[in-house]
Amino acid sequence: MKVFRIFRACALIAYALLLLIHFILKDHFQPLQIFFYAFPLPILIFIGCVITVFYYRSKAYFTFFIWLTIGLTGIWLNNAYVFPRAIEIPEDATSVIFWNAANRATLPMAILTENIKKIQPDIIALSETEHASEADIQQLAIAFPAYEFRILEGEMMLGVRGKIKNITYVLEEHSYDINFVEMQLHNGPLLLAFTDTFQSPTMDKRKTLETVLQLISERKSDLIVGDFNTPYESVHFRNFETDYTSFHEYAQGFTATWPFGIPLLEIDQIYTAKTLTPILLQKFYYKVSDHAMLVGYFK
Repeated sequence: MKVFRIFRACALIAYALLLLIHFILKDHFQPLQIFFYAFPLPILIFIGCVITVFYYRSKAYFTFFIWLTIGLTGIWLNNAYVFPRAIEIPEDATSVIFWNAANRATLPMAILTENIKKIQPDIIALSETEHASEADIQQLAIAFPAYEFRILEGEMMLGVRGKIKNITYVLEEHSYDINFVEMQLHNGPLLLAFTDTFQSPTMDKRKTLETVLQLISERKSDLIVGDFNTPYESVHFRNFETDYTSFHEYAQGFTATWPFGIPLLEIDQIYTAKTLTPILLQKFYYKVSDHAMLVGYFK
């Protein structure tokens, strides 16, 4: 019994520290970001449920943990779930699809074709498309002659309903890839910053995201899409909000984009410049990828 009490006390202290990191310390400091990213709120709620069982013989502690778990669940749902509502999309709205295609051996052409036909997006941005080929580009170009498709550096692929005028690729090894794409759409020119940041829990995300934001801001990009491998709750995304607007508040249902089937982390992002107005963000899930497909509408 003594060993169990010591174990229970250690579990309680560790849990309190994890809650402190999640709600207050966050990823302000690089050593803490490992714990902040590895223990999102749904995981902390589950751990809380387990600890509650440890205290089932202590009425006061048991009741406290029951209410704590209910409170944490309420906070999570308030921050991570947006109740679906009817949104009217203007005819002159611009639409973008962003999807991490998960480096499959072949591109999910049937899914892409279905969504292009249904949504008729102005921009299609796919990351982790290592196996995309010129044959895929030709197939899509034949099926959708109004679009221009390109394979980009950094294992990315792009489709534009209009013209691609210029592409500038910026890379920092083991940190980030960015393709800056100047394009002409039906309603005017647009500069897209298409980014993919490196996945490593020990990487200095402050430096990476600050550099990415600096590069994007210097070029006065209109639209940002990408897999940042960093949760939206990160303090480092708050710097983006000075000049850009996140689609987070315009989502429908759970805002998390990874992994498939479990709403844990919102690591795929869409931002627009303040001169543009987000309208709606939809998410669709397909088994070929553990990331959600994001469909954003803005004006």
